[in-house]
Amino acid sequence: MKKVVFVAIIEEISNQEMYDNYIKNVVRIIQSHNGEYIARSNKILQFSGDRPERSVIIAFDSMKEARKCFYSEEYEKIKHLREDSTKSRAFFIEND
Repeated sequence: MKKVVFVAIIEEISNQEMYDNYIKNVVRIIQSHNGEYIARSNKILQFSGDRPERSVIIAFDSMKEARKCFYSEEYEKIKHLREDSTKSRAFFIEND
């Protein structure tokens, strides 16, 4: 069972081409750290609050592996693509 999930809430995409380039590159990085996509879509049924443009949920075996992924040199090289093309927030959730 995966112990940690990474959740990204994409409130707004201001540059779709740049964001698509980010997605094209990030999948390989996630997979190289044994990350597993649980959900990634813009098909969102709002339950409460404002509806985001897109949401992504990725599961990892441990917090150590999740942090290694998103603080890796590979990820550091592409994260600007997400940061410069979206208004978003992201966080890790660790299962007890």
